[in-house]
Amino acid sequence: MSTALAPAVHAAPPKITDIEPPGLERGVSTTLSIGGEVLKDHPRLIAPFAFEVEPARSTDGPWKPRIKIAANTPVGVYPIRVLTDQGISNPLLLAVGQFPQVSEKEDDGLFEHATPLPSIPVVAMGRLDGNDVDFFRFHGKSGERIVVDAQCARIGSGVDPSIRLTYATANRKFIASADDSPGLQTDARLVAVLPTDGDYVVEISDSRYQGANRPVYRLLIGAVAVADEVYPLGGRIGETVGLELRGGTIEGIATAAATLHPIPGTDLAIPRLNVGGANDVEIPSPLAVSNQPELREPASGVGVVRAVAPVVFNGRIDPPGDEDRFVIEVVPGRRLRIEVQASAYGSALDGTLEVRDEKGGVIASADDTVMNRRGVRNGQQAQSFNLPDPSLDLTVPGGVKEITLALRDLAGRGGVGYPYRIVVEPLTTEFEMTAERSEYSVPRGGHAAIPVTVKRKGYPGPITLTLAEPPAGLTVREGVIAAGQTAGVLSISAAPGAEFPVTPLRVVGRAQTGQGVIEATASTTVVFVRDADPPVGTMVFQAIAIAPSEAVPLGVDTPATAIELPRGFSASVPITLTRPKGSEGALKITSVPGLTGVTTDAATIGEKDLAGKVAVKSAVDAPLGAVSLALKAQGKIAGQDRTVELAIVSLRVVDPVALELGSPKIPIKAKSTYDLKGKLVRKGGMNGPVVLKINGLPAGLKCEPVTVAPTAADFVLKVVAEPKAPAATVKAQISLAYKVENKDYQTPPQPIDVVVAP
Repeated sequence: MSTALAPAVHAAPPKITDIEPPGLERGVSTTLSIGGEVLKDHPRLIAPFAFEVEPARSTDGPWKPRIKIAANTPVGVYPIRVLTDQGISNPLLLAVGQFPQVSEKEDDGLFEHATPLPSIPVVAMGRLDGNDVDFFRFHGKSGERIVVDAQCARIGSGVDPSIRLTYATANRKFIASADDSPGLQTDARLVAVLPTDGDYVVEISDSRYQGANRPVYRLLIGAVAVADEVYPLGGRIGETVGLELRGGTIEGIATAAATLHPIPGTDLAIPRLNVGGANDVEIPSPLAVSNQPELREPASGVGVVRAVAPVVFNGRIDPPGDEDRFVIEVVPGRRLRIEVQASAYGSALDGTLEVRDEKGGVIASADDTVMNRRGVRNGQQAQSFNLPDPSLDLTVPGGVKEITLALRDLAGRGGVGYPYRIVVEPLTTEFEMTAERSEYSVPRGGHAAIPVTVKRKGYPGPITLTLAEPPAGLTVREGVIAAGQTAGVLSISAAPGAEFPVTPLRVVGRAQTGQGVIEATASTTVVFVRDADPPVGTMVFQAIAIAPSEAVPLGVDTPATAIELPRGFSASVPITLTRPKGSEGALKITSVPGLTGVTTDAATIGEKDLAGKVAVKSAVDAPLGAVSLALKAQGKIAGQDRTVELAIVSLRVVDPVALELGSPKIPIKAKSTYDLKGKLVRKGGMNGPVVLKINGLPAGLKCEPVTVAPTAADFVLKVVAEPKAPAATVKAQISLAYKVENKDYQTPPQPIDVVVAP
């Protein structure tokens, strides 16, 4: 179906590349400068917290709205996006703080020119371009216990900070320094007691002196409630969890409670925690949330927690050298996924995991987890890196009815700052999926393709791709990842007048197995800091943000029904166009890379044509069954260079020859002949000779092979029964042999019943 669209100016979706300042004080109205591309068409802020905004005029430069974040917003780092008439942008990270903010002065690169801070606590902000060094001066009091926390990787900055605290009044006396503090990715934090009244200077630099990759920073300075550890590291979605806070500036153990609600589209929650002070407690990381039962190790350290999967165990390695154990009741032959979560949630743990049987024998172990960068675009090869959190897939050995999980730190460390979670789930989903991006914009009346890659973990068959619960105005054309393939695509289409809010939506893959339907949700890891291994400043999205955008000035449509594509041959995909006045222009139709075994010849549609065809060809060894093809149209329409995505095309890869039999069985008596008649259905121009043969005939029967001449279709297979052929009922097979591209090709044999009467 083609859709008539009025001509409109259509551009690429918005892209944001920088935010100044990199954080805002909640409850205070602040001008935010958001830099990027395509931001001038009615920009709106999309954020997972409540805020008021004074809209700014659209310009060709940065968008500068005045923002006031709700005063009760939990302190932390959040993903924000910009929505314009052209769609939804990529996310960037924005910090929400609770203290006044001060920006560096232009000439603060020398100790003597340190930017003065009016008072503490305060957040000092700036940029470290190249080999820049920044200095800030504040007045401190004797005995005051202060924090200097350099937030860089945690806010998506490429700075690897090194910080130094100096007593300026007494000839620059060194007080403390920090670099790569445990649990803070590559960020640095120090806690120091000021020795006397006077002026102090904080120095910050990039330890690599690179100053690239959005080199911003936030320096939290002052007598601030900061915890090095939050225990547990997470909890069940929607439940109120009791938390213990230790380390940093927390004396002993402080307690707080929080109800965990995830940031939309993620498995992360940012709680608001207060332990009785004037300000909220700053914590190393958001907390994890799940839908599984959450258990904790015994507070006394005596006894072992027992459970069945699915379950999440929460614990901490304390004291140093400690080994924690948990017992799971299992069934031999069942498969489990066991994953330790620690470093990604602000823990200093470098865990090593052992799985032991009832007798203490080690049946599996894991150290670092090897990961591939997800969300890699533009054909770049995925790069692998190691995460310090162990994980493994386990098939329970025969005779084993319970297993023990034993976790410790690789270097024998422990104490404050070493919490963890162990997630144990039945391994019923035998594949994992990754979406290419975390956001997609769909032109009204048009389409957008969503590529997906799959990591197979035991299931080799086809996977159907869909979008869970699309809103009104958005429809889905389901895609298929063919058997054995690792990439596929689905497409979404917006109605001409579609208006729906930006809502995270799940891309779901489903497959039918002998045990029932298995399902997985595609995730996307957004890496905010490039060129760091392992990546820092990352966030995993379990759903993608989808928004409508302005219409394209012409309709380009593909058939909704499947197109048959014989192996080794070609087929045509018809393209239809609707051209409103002024939308003349030639279009080049090409395929989006990623489909194994199917190639596409680029096609050109004339500047006034309303239809065209794209030739697709299947390799001889392409997987049989449904596959999905993504196409795009490129050209100068209405005077502008445009790229228009098309709804995906469903291809059904088939054998080039099919067999149609006149009878589903061969009934025959001894001392007789039966003529099995049929015809060949040739596809895709396959016109060579075909040899037919019946295999598996019972004793006393024979049939000579038959060669069907080129281009011929009808055939007769003569089955001859000997005079003494015994009565029998068997299932024989009819095989076809022929050549495709000068190579032997055999269609899977077709079964047929043979009944020999007594």
